[in-house]
Amino acid sequence: MKNRLVLFDLDGVLLDSADNMRQSWAVLLQKTGLSIPFNDYFSRIGRPFPDIMELLGLGSEAVRLEKIYMTASFDFLRAATFFPGTVEILQQLNSNRIKVGVVTSKDRQRTTAVLQQLPCSFHTVQCPEKAYRGKPAPDYLLLAMAEANCDPADTLFIGDMETDHEAALRAGISYAHASWGYGEPIPFVPNLKTWPDLFSILK
Repeated sequence: MKNRLVLFDLDGVLLDSADNMRQSWAVLLQKTGLSIPFNDYFSRIGRPFPDIMELLGLGSEAVRLEKIYMTASFDFLRAATFFPGTVEILQQLNSNRIKVGVVTSKDRQRTTAVLQQLPCSFHTVQCPEKAYRGKPAPDYLLLAMAEANCDPADTLFIGDMETDHEAALRAGISYAHASWGYGEPIPFVPNLKTWPDLFSILK
């Protein structure tokens, strides 16, 4: 297999967290009196939460809103479940000595809580930090490759949003689209309909 490192987005690729997001957004609206529809938020996921708030015209309130949202998200963590086949595909990659990593726009605390549920090892896990730009910038993909000691030519990123695709292009790495995720199909890229499709790409 030519790809020695497979990087995954988290929400919409490994984790089905739409219900968690919907419930958390409802709590945010209730506690703040805002009236922004959930779909206005949901259509922009894939970016760090403060960046989404900026796009919604709430940049000055981002810190306060993120705290409310994160607290609710932890409360509803059971509403987020892994997509069928996730554990098996990660274990199969581990067994084939293919390095595995996660590059997500979810914060470190919630990402750690989610990944601790998986009986798999990750060579790199990248979450938003103030020092670097979030997706669609390539920064965290580049950091993931550096930490895993892999070149762009040996790396595949699997996402579900246009921001994931753009980040992969800017990082100079291959991209595959998880069609079960939350974004629209992206033309001219490998489209994963089920997890076994991944190994046809890796051959």
